[in-house]
Amino acid sequence: MEVRQGLPMPAPVSESLPPAGPRRRGNLGAAVGAGTYTTIYGSAPSQASYGEQVTIDVQIRNKAAYPIYIAVTGRYNGVDFTFSPEYANVEAGAYGPFSASFSMPNKDITVDIWSWYWTGSEWYQDDHTSVTIALKVLTPEFSGFGISDYSKL
Repeated sequence: MEVRQGLPMPAPVSESLPPAGPRRRGNLGAAVGAGTYTTIYGSAPSQASYGEQVTIDVQIRNKAAYPIYIAVTGRYNGVDFTFSPEYANVEAGAYGPFSASFSMPNKDITVDIWSWYWTGSEWYQDDHTSVTIALKVLTPEFSGFGISDYSKL
């Protein structure tokens, strides 16, 4: 495996098919290669109600000069979640779409997302981003209140 700037090079798609996506999740605070071979672009809601289905859609750009396998993992408040597809063959310069959904917990959350590339023998964590999703608080609406009848017993 070649090393560029101290990082392992991604394997071209034709060399080695990954047996599965990354099994370990991203490590908060861990040094990440700052998107040397991949870049994360995505969207998530800024707020959601308790129990509402939250969908995270990301596009991962392949910055290598050849097709590589790319995967994505995510975590919110210590809970790992899975993106689909598990991994994708992404052409040079192209974007691979990934999506994940989960139920909004009863509090604000920070969602961390990591992109990975296949080196031919292991998944290497490459880029990271995070987004905060606020818990939407529902406020009851009152249209008016009055006493229409009163009798003293």
